[in-house]
Amino acid sequence: MAEEKKTTTAKKAVPKKTAAKKTTAKKAPAKKVAAKTTETKTVKKKAAAKTVTFRVKRGERWQEYDVAYDASTTVLSGLEQIKGDQDGSLTFRRSCRASICGSCGMKINDRSRLACKTKIKDMIEGMDHRNYQGRDVISIAPQGNQPVIKDLVVDITQLFNKVEAEEPYIKEGPERVEAKDKTAYEQVNAVSNCIMCGLCYSDCTELEVNDNFHGPAALAKAFRFVADPREGQKTDRLKKLSEKGGIWDCVRCGMCVDACPKGVAPMEAIGKLRHRAIEAGITNNRGAKHAIVFKDDIRNGGLLNEPMMLIKTTGLFGAIEQIPNALHLAKKGKVPSFFPEKIEGLDEVKRMFKVLEETELDVETKVLDEGPGAG
Repeated sequence: MAEEKKTTTAKKAVPKKTAAKKTTAKKAPAKKVAAKTTETKTVKKKAAAKTVTFRVKRGERWQEYDVAYDASTTVLSGLEQIKGDQDGSLTFRRSCRASICGSCGMKINDRSRLACKTKIKDMIEGMDHRNYQGRDVISIAPQGNQPVIKDLVVDITQLFNKVEAEEPYIKEGPERVEAKDKTAYEQVNAVSNCIMCGLCYSDCTELEVNDNFHGPAALAKAFRFVADPREGQKTDRLKKLSEKGGIWDCVRCGMCVDACPKGVAPMEAIGKLRHRAIEAGITNNRGAKHAIVFKDDIRNGGLLNEPMMLIKTTGLFGAIEQIPNALHLAKKGKVPSFFPEKIEGLDEVKRMFKVLEETELDVETKVLDEGPGAG
């Protein structure tokens, strides 16, 4: 009996030792996973260890924040980092994060850009292909030429009112083209990619001094309908666009082309509208007259006759209004001659004009649809 009891005790002792081993074995992997997780977090922190200063305009003052970034961090991500971790009162617009909605337009290092498309790395290191020199501090301000509501948020009512004034819809009329080929909409494609972000409006130098100017976004939208073969009142549109505040008020600074994130090139659209207006015989305005006189002076003499160009463009009374400006120029020694000298090689210039007049050139730029809805 004693031997049987000993055997039973020995059998019961074995499971206890085995159970203890199993418990220990289960806990060991958990410690290893925890160690790996900690190691991964450390690596991530090292990768995003760089910081940059955001200098944000908030009303009348500038406020600075330190933002962590890596090679892929955008300015929008930096702003969200500030709002989430440092200052919840910072106000800005954003939505899609994919350069489609246009909500996050703002001035970044003095130029209007989409925050979601602008990488912090590029603002610091610079972009040679855009002739942009990098900076150590990133300045962020609300868009220009529009009233500021709060921080980086502006009132976009003015912009949309000007677009709406262009009557952005197809009108019935006699100029509608019924027979259309596959190239009929090539002129419409590029300007149709506008996302109404307002960046071109923000950087427009003419709008800084002329509130009546339609603005690049509105004029690009106007071209979209003038160029549409289904539009029935093209000439009527061109007449309205040739009035004061329209296509001839553009100073062709090129800022809108540089600002546009979608390649709409509003200045190019304005140039096409000018060409079409002159072709339609809409020349009874200072802008068209100036362009025609400019061309004739170069063709006939190779140089501009500036005093006569002023008289031919504005009329005698218009020229008299410019006497104060003329006197100011005279004080600075800038007095253009009424009889400019003819340049050398004038015969070659005239031959060039003759070739251009005899050869039908297609001045319209054909752009295939590569926008969000392409294909």
